[in-house]
Amino acid sequence: MRLNLTKKDIVNAVYMQIGFSKKIADNLFDDIFDIIVDNLIEHKKLKISKFGTFILKKKGERPGINFKTRQTKTISERQVVLFKPAKEFKHFINQNEKT
Repeated sequence: MRLNLTKKDIVNAVYMQIGFSKKIADNLFDDIFDIIVDNLIEHKKLKISKFGTFILKKKGERPGINFKTRQTKTISERQVVLFKPAKEFKHFINQNEKT
């Protein structure tokens, strides 16, 4: 079983299943990814029906420790992406586990 799904894997799947050229499939992937990222940045939340919701959350500055050196360091403020799967997606995953 493969642990990582790469852009190349997705482009090849689109190429094989739909029949678009690899160049068109690559451009299609880039365009879809750009739309998702742009909307997430602009609206801080993006819902894809029957898949799930991506939420952009701001995490504040906090203290942290490097466990190897025991040195304390401040972890800077940053934004993180959270994902909450939709009910349909959870149902689909759980249904496929049983078979």
